[in-house]
Amino acid sequence: MTVRRVVLGLEAADLILQNSRTRHAALLEEMHEPNRWFTGPWLSRTYQAECQRTRDMIAEARTSRHLLETIADVFRYPIQQESFRRLLSAESLAFVPKALAEGPTLNLLAESSTPRPLVNGVSPEALELLQDWNVPPQVFASLRKMVPERQLKAARLMIALKRVSFHYAQLLSTLTPASQLVDPSRPRKKFVGVTADQLAAMEAEFDLLNEEFLYCASLRGTWALELKVARLYLDRLMENARVVRHLARDFPEQLAKFQTILDIPAGQEALTSQPIETGPKRKHFVF
Repeated sequence: MTVRRVVLGLEAADLILQNSRTRHAALLEEMHEPNRWFTGPWLSRTYQAECQRTRDMIAEARTSRHLLETIADVFRYPIQQESFRRLLSAESLAFVPKALAEGPTLNLLAESSTPRPLVNGVSPEALELLQDWNVPPQVFASLRKMVPERQLKAARLMIALKRVSFHYAQLLSTLTPASQLVDPSRPRKKFVGVTADQLAAMEAEFDLLNEEFLYCASLRGTWALELKVARLYLDRLMENARVVRHLARDFPEQLAKFQTILDIPAGQEALTSQPIETGPKRKHFVF
């Protein structure tokens, strides 16, 4: 009986997974966007709020990159000196992490794929991204107004920003340039208090912010990992008496900066603009 219950449980779980992959596609055929539209003041407030939220998340995502760039910049001069490189080799520290020697990763390999037929006007790639999310059906009506590439970008934004909602999807479609709409000749919605020039400026700024956010979001994990590896290597340097003596004698400025960086608790780099409780000082050699 116990075995049968387990088998039935697995079958039920598999059925749920299958349904999650197809439930969105099944809703698309009769999906229509509601007639509820942003008013001019609401559009302006929502736009400003989302832009500020995106800027904050970009700044947070770039924290690891900024600190890694700082470490690499400080490390650049000592590592150029032959005497320092010989010392690192003698102390089994010759293997320098790539990100520390060259700086953080700035580009990921672009994914290439053959476009697939749309599912009732919606990109299958966007559907796959959203398959594990509880998506309000009206979201797909907003996506259908965009070209497939824009739909995929919109899906990525909604997921990365945790904004899988009809109102955010409608904001995205409202601020989509005409060239990225399925029907670019369709008259654009006019908003009281928002001129055509203002709307065009909002479209441009929103697009630039979203591009920067998606770029940072795609590399955030890489930068965090590279920073962790760089800090671990820096820890090893600062725990080696010979290396610290050499830095204190020939590179005192760099030594002081390394110590300052390592006094920032790992994971709290984003708080460096505020007073930080660092706790007990690290027991690095200082001469």
